[in-house]
Amino acid sequence: METVVSKEATNQAELRIMYRKLLHELQERQEELGNIENYQLVGFMHDSQELFDKVTGPQEAVIDAKVMKLLAKFVRMQAEQMSSNITQFTYQEYAGKLLASMQVDRSQQVTSMTSMKMIRLGHQLKTRFRRSPPLTFLYGAVDFTQPPVKEKVIRTRQACRVEDLVETVSNTVTVVERTENQTEQLVTQVFRSLVIKYKETGRMPLDYFRFVMDPDSFGTSIENIFHVSFLVKEGKVAIFVSKETGLPMIMPVRSNYMQGQEENKDQLVMNICMEDWVRIVDRLGIEESVIKKMGK
Repeated sequence: METVVSKEATNQAELRIMYRKLLHELQERQEELGNIENYQLVGFMHDSQELFDKVTGPQEAVIDAKVMKLLAKFVRMQAEQMSSNITQFTYQEYAGKLLASMQVDRSQQVTSMTSMKMIRLGHQLKTRFRRSPPLTFLYGAVDFTQPPVKEKVIRTRQACRVEDLVETVSNTVTVVERTENQTEQLVTQVFRSLVIKYKETGRMPLDYFRFVMDPDSFGTSIENIFHVSFLVKEGKVAIFVSKETGLPMIMPVRSNYMQGQEENKDQLVMNICMEDWVRIVDRLGIEESVIKKMGK
């Protein structure tokens, strides 16, 4: 029994340390996280949610309340920076307009807000939302007029002379070939970057996400994953899971190496969104893309 209690106390102490570390980082980066162009605030929200799932005591709940207060402050700061063309959104002006529409006098010490005023506001706003049209009764037959009959025009077929025929020219093949050539060039560029980085690290396997992720572009990261799949299919690249870190690793291989290994091919469909991309780049500390763009 004493062992279980001591283990719970140790877990709570570790949780408080992680909470204080998160709170300290939020306090240090207040100016940065208050900027609307900073997307790392979502990652801190996920971290706070993961810690909150482990909260069992009042001390951890107090620290969580401080974290949530800071996160709410950053969300409000980013919301104040939102603008729609000319006008800029401020919650003070928005709340003032709501009170004015409900005829609430803010100068009085005792607020004159009542439930009837809230209901009246709801009736005014419900017309702004799209609703399906109601069913109505039909109190008579619909007027119907017979459409006029169109006379069929008999077209005379003209004879075609052989000398008037022109050879049909199609550009579809040219466009497809151009697209395929561009894809092959991009795949080759990805493989060349992998080989160069592999030699720089002393021929050691590379972290898969550090190789394919571009911290400046989510679309480029998806394209890199797509091009790497071509290399895996062609047997030029091997991907495996590291036993130490549990993360996927990537390395270039030779054709004779693949022939000497037992055939162990597994297919995987990976789902990744922009939030996942932001968290991966932030957690791994990726500052620049390993795969250089063509022409650089």
